[in-house]
Amino acid sequence: MNFKDYLKSSLNKADFQRVWDSFFEPKSVGFYLNLLKFDRDYIISNLDDLGVEFREILPNFYLCKAEFKEILTHSELFNKGAIYIQNPSSYLAVLALNPAKNDIVLDMCASPGGKSIALANMMGYGADLAVMESDSKRFYTLKANLNKYGCEWVRTYNKDARSISRSCVGRFDKILLDAPCSSYSHFGDGFVEKTAKEIKSLSKLQKQLLNSALSALKLGGCVVYSTCTLFECENEEVIKNALGSKFDISIQPISFGLKGEIVSEFGLRILPDCDMDAFFLAKIVKNN
Repeated sequence: MNFKDYLKSSLNKADFQRVWDSFFEPKSVGFYLNLLKFDRDYIISNLDDLGVEFREILPNFYLCKAEFKEILTHSELFNKGAIYIQNPSSYLAVLALNPAKNDIVLDMCASPGGKSIALANMMGYGADLAVMESDSKRFYTLKANLNKYGCEWVRTYNKDARSISRSCVGRFDKILLDAPCSSYSHFGDGFVEKTAKEIKSLSKLQKQLLNSALSALKLGGCVVYSTCTLFECENEEVIKNALGSKFDISIQPISFGLKGEIVSEFGLRILPDCDMDAFFLAKIVKNN
């Protein structure tokens, strides 16, 4: 079954048409402010000087029309690391994790670093934050972005995140696992669909990564699992697999009051529209 047929079978007619159309329409541009290096008023004043019209839709997260993207990406604010451009759906994973300054936090599959930098902003300079990336090329992209945005203190590891099930048992208060996925949130012209075999392989990896995250989590801690895809085998089925594992866990409900939300006992789906990419996230608590 191809992606279009899968969507038709899993959504009602009205939702399907809205979701399908969204893949071929210009997206709003999202960004958050990097308050580790710059003052909020300074950034806002400079955005006003650029003539960018924007609105805050989430704490420290803003949207503007697609027409302003080139202005932002060529601005001094962007070049100096005062703003990070990101789709708001991705930012939701950071809000769901909600780390405190004194938490010990891990971002498991961190490149290119947008969520790591957002976590660092929430926790504050010098907080106990570690990030991992297994691919060497992507790891150096991650390192470069962390340095650009003033997060040079963050501990970085060029390792397969599955290794933490052995090396970091019970270490972390909070873990972000934005898992490698089939990335169908980026479906559109030129997108190359994955084969059933490729998606099955990704689902297996996702289950392994979540198992490792739960091993590395303290009792009472939480993992936020997220993907930018719509396939159940990469989302709800991964959570079901964890619920059936050796770990005593529970799923904490998440809602941001967004129009594209679909809430279930296994997590939260975000249906794509002109602002939001397709996204799935689940907040998993390791019971005491």
